[in-house]
Amino acid sequence: MLYLIRHSGVHVRPDRPGPEWHLSEEGRTAIEALGQEPRWGTLGRLYTSPEPKAVATAQRLAAPHGLLITIEGGLREVENRAWVGEGYAEQVRRYLAGEAADPWEAKAGALDRVRACLAGISGRHPEGDVGVVSHGLVLTIYLADLTGLDGAAAYELWQRIRMPDVAVVDPVAATIERAFGES
Repeated sequence: MLYLIRHSGVHVRPDRPGPEWHLSEEGRTAIEALGQEPRWGTLGRLYTSPEPKAVATAQRLAAPHGLLITIEGGLREVENRAWVGEGYAEQVRRYLAGEAADPWEAKAGALDRVRACLAGISGRHPEGDVGVVSHGLVLTIYLADLTGLDGAAAYELWQRIRMPDVAVVDPVAATIERAFGES
């Protein structure tokens, strides 16, 4: 199984690009609590996006269980997004519906990147569970493709994903075993 983990809550810095944001105090507390759950002991390894918020999330999940962490560039968030405050959700809705959001990374390109990355990770662990720490939008694109969601359903999925949150998928069967937002 593939555990898809969205990074924990961040300290939003509108003066800095999102890839430079770090976990907030609340985010650190939330991921440390999640890291105490026994399910993480079944994972063979954690892979993470190189962004500081994802790496810190992975470190806090891995520490209590002695898991090794590998940084994978293919797990990074959709590139070239700018923080736009209140208008951000509307931009995401249009993006997931297939509209171009210049200068954002093309949706097809982001999907190809994350799909190839996750296929490679799954291929290295055919018999065991593995976790990946990534970002809400790119994970939404992947899950929407995996399960055939249209743009509106993908947007609803994106809105449900918490920080942090976990979904479990079987990438071979293309099924979601545990959805984001479930306890």
